[in-house]
Amino acid sequence: MRLSYFCSGSKLKYVSKIMLKIIAPFFILGMILVSCGSSQPEETNPAYHNPTVQPLTDSIRENPNDAALYFRRAEALSQINNDSLALVDVIKAQSLDKNNQQYSFTIGYLNLQLGHTDAAIKALQENLKVSSGNVNTRILLAKAFLADNKVEDAKHQVNQILAAAPQHAGAMLMQAEIFAAQKDTASAINTLLAVLKTDPLNYQASYGLATLYSESDNDMAVPQYQQTFRLDTMDVTPLYDLASFYADRKDIPKAKEFYTDCILRDRDYTDAYIALGKIFYQEKNTEKALRHFNMAIESQPNDAEAYFYKGQCFETMHQKDSAVVAYNQSLVFNPNLKDAMDGLRRLK
Repeated sequence: MRLSYFCSGSKLKYVSKIMLKIIAPFFILGMILVSCGSSQPEETNPAYHNPTVQPLTDSIRENPNDAALYFRRAEALSQINNDSLALVDVIKAQSLDKNNQQYSFTIGYLNLQLGHTDAAIKALQENLKVSSGNVNTRILLAKAFLADNKVEDAKHQVNQILAAAPQHAGAMLMQAEIFAAQKDTASAINTLLAVLKTDPLNYQASYGLATLYSESDNDMAVPQYQQTFRLDTMDVTPLYDLASFYADRKDIPKAKEFYTDCILRDRDYTDAYIALGKIFYQEKNTEKALRHFNMAIESQPNDAEAYFYKGQCFETMHQKDSAVVAYNQSLVFNPNLKDAMDGLRRLK
């Protein structure tokens, strides 16, 4: 999926990625994605019996008072995108071992990922009571305050770090995020430039700078996205964002070039197929658009958006039955997708 550094919606995913890199030494759950996993009882929720989770479920049944087992199962649950269940297990682990600071930190992080800012703030403040010097907790607490629109509280946490370590990269990244949230783009850019002056290979700062340039419609976005990609050529997301930058500028040939480059480098980059399909659809090249939406579905079979656009192509081609099937399939994966509902109403 497309990722970015600042701003809202899907781009917030990259903020989470950055925070994980900052706090990784203190948080072993790894890259956890936001999910809406059910909190069904253990005996009925299939997640507990996933092949990667089942051995830990069995061990917990035999040793129900082992906090470490619950934390390890939370790690396994996170790998199958069940953050809400992972949170339940970490809370249980903390109830069994109240002195383990990693548990309170992880509870704060997971609550923040799930949008529970009040609970995140509470857990992280509790963590700071026993580890006031933990910089990573302060950075995450600042992020939680910012998510709760408590900007001054966020600043306070960051300023405490910078007072002791003026060049702390993680704190400066968070400071830039605060500036961006306040629409102070110039200060955000200057802060990231300062990080890069000290550490030219800092991926987070490079990506953040590219995003800010893009949002400002600044030509500097182009070389900055390219530089960011060179820092990690395994992740084509900066190229996708560069293509989107050109698309926003209505430079369609350049947008096509970089969306195609994404696909050539990563055949499973679903969003690039969808973006190209939408361009071809707007150009009234419906058959070519349909091929790209089908390729998107091949790369991500549960992508509701791809099925919707596939249905739209069939509708344009006057293939009503196929359009209905595609719209219905879209709603299987996203029951609230209004565009698909509207498509079905049109075809009644």
